[in-house]
Order: sequence, then structure tokens, then C-alpha cells
Amino acid sequence: MGISGIDSLTYGVADVAASRRFFEDWGLSLLDGATDSAPVLQLADGGTICLRAASDTALPALPPGYGQAPPSTMREVIWGVHHADDLQAIEAELGRDRPVTRDADGTLHTRDDLGYAIGFRVTRRHALTHEAVRDNGPGRIGRIDARAEAALPYRVRQQRMVHLVYWVPRQSQQMLQFYVERLGFHVTESVKNVGHFLRCGASGDHHNLFLQTRGDNYGFQHVAFELRNIDDVMFCGQHMEQQGWKSHLGPGRHVLGSNVYWYFWCPAGGIVEAGCDLDFITDHWPAKELEVVPAGGSSWFVRAEDAGLRPGHGDWPQFKA
Repeated sequence: MGISGIDSLTYGVADVAASRRFFEDWGLSLLDGATDSAPVLQLADGGTICLRAASDTALPALPPGYGQAPPSTMREVIWGVHHADDLQAIEAELGRDRPVTRDADGTLHTRDDLGYAIGFRVTRRHALTHEAVRDNGPGRIGRIDARAEAALPYRVRQQRMVHLVYWVPRQSQQMLQFYVERLGFHVTESVKNVGHFLRCGASGDHHNLFLQTRGDNYGFQHVAFELRNIDDVMFCGQHMEQQGWKSHLGPGRHVLGSNVYWYFWCPAGGIVEAGCDLDFITDHWPAKELEVVPAGGSSWFVRAEDAGLRPGHGDWPQFKA
């Protein structure tokens, strides 16, 4: 159906000012004309983060599965599609068994099989291009008579949103079928009793959606942002810690997806991931079914206390179904 990736996320938050400061520190830019009460922040590719007070009645309602409503969380994801025909196909398919509304700007709004608010629009993002990093190594000289860009610190800019993660208690197979059979997502790999990594039908990313199962946990867990390279990831995390924001996990490198990562707790809800060097997948990749997560999930990690930990570790009481 031509779904290519995440166009926009809307959060309902307890503290709009703190959430705005977090995302500006994270490397997003405030859009001109945005108000203090409803700021919109933009990534390099044109994707957006919209912040609203949790009390705003115009926000999509929380899904019914929350046992205790979190004070702040992501309320709706808007997926981008290539063409208006893709929107029409999605509207016809999902309209068979659930309400689907259309905004004046053409954006569709509905809910998935666990009640998470989802939307679709012709994408407003644009493709990004960057020069390859000029680095030096044994037998390979890529940079001559010049310092590396990362020899001096710089502020990073988040490039794009690459995936999001939902906690999916027990009904993971139902959610898997919804996204694969109804919306044309592809399974990249699944891990028994852990979850399913899915990529959009028009995407080569290892995953754009991860449906993760851990007991009764329910709700939004995190969104991942892609940076250019490992230096960007390290500068991002260093800056966030200098600004007083709390690291959740990282830095390190995942096995599944292969990407470098660094996660932080986010005042807008859940956690956020800065990453780079994600696997690119084509139709030649056979869907894999794994019994366990290889190597505990990380091929390397910097902090000794991160050994054996995965994103979303610890207690998430606000997400108990």
C-alpha cells in the first residue's frame, strides 16, 4: 500500500515546556509559527513531533488497554504513503470494519486492533543525501591533510524517525496480522516470546515497527531517530547528559538491525533512541524466526551495568494492562 515510514508523532504531555526543551536538546528544530502551548518540532527530512497538553480534548483518546493512564505518552502516529491512491486503498481496506475519518488536508485517522491511534497521509518528508564519512584505516586513506569532522564537538541534528515500538501483551499475533495482512508491512524477523520486527511495504529499513511482548506491558515504548554516523550518536548522548537528561541504555550496538544505539528517558513519554547504521533489507531477505535474541541483544556496550539489558528494561507501572 505504499507506506514508507513515520511522518509525524503527536504526544499528549504533562509538561509542554519541558518536552519542547528535551526535543530541542535532542536535535529537532522548532517550526516557525508554532505556539508555546502546541509546539511542533521538525527533523531534517521534514518529519515532525507535535506536542500538546495531555488535557487537550482534541487529542486522540488513550487506547482502552491502559490500566493506569500515563501522564505523558505518544497519542498518534501518522504514517507516510507515496501517493493519494495509497490513501484510498487504506481507507477502503480499514473502512470495512472500523471508523476511518479524513481531515480537510486529506490525512486519514483510525485505530489498529489494540486501539492505538494511527493515521496516514501523502508523505511530507523528503529524501536525505549525505557524503560518506571520510575516514582512515589500514590500507584505506579517505581523508588527507584535514581534521575529521568529529575532531571538534558539534551539535547534531536528528535526521529522521525510523521506527517505533509498542508493548503488545498476549495479542501479538493479532497485531502482527493486522499490520501485515491489512497494511502491507513485511516481517523482517521474529523472536519467540519477545516480538516481531516489521518494515513498511515501501521501506528498506530493518524495522519501522516493533511489536514487543513482555508480560502485561501495554502502550507506547519508544521512537527511534536516525543520525548520520556513530560520532553523531555519541555527541547527541553526550549533550543530553550534559543538559541533565537521564540515559536509559547505551551506547552500544544491537544484534537485530545491527544499529548503534543510545536511549534516553523522555518527558513526553516513554524513551527515545538515537541510532545509526541500521540494516537495509530487500525482498531477497527471508523472514527469520529466532528462538532467542542472539548475544543478549547487544554485540558491544560501553557501560558495564548495561550487560544483559534491553530497551524498555526496568519497571513500567504506567503500562500495565
